[in-house]
Amino acid sequence: MATLDLMSSGMNSVRQGQYRANTAAAEIARLGVPSEPTAAASIPLQPATGQAAATTQVDTNRPVNLVDSLVELQRGRQEVEAGASVIDTASEVLGTLLDVTA
Repeated sequence: MATLDLMSSGMNSVRQGQYRANTAAAEIARLGVPSEPTAAASIPLQPATGQAAATTQVDTNRPVNLVDSLVELQRGRQEVEAGASVIDTASEVLGTLLDVTA
């Protein structure tokens, strides 16, 4: 059924957008991570677990371009919005088809 294919496509777009946004956000957050090993001890800890507040692993050897990361973050947001719009439209079409056949 074509409607289920549309929903699947929308979900894939949302998933891809979330991944892109998470990756870009981790890159942006890496800008605030101190580069000195002694300063790493000043990273705040989570009260419940005692682990470092930033748990996303990023490659610290690669330079971060803030503009590129912000563009990717925006692109991820737009991908999620487009996927959600596809899912909404597919849901409306499916609802209309069910109303017509019922």
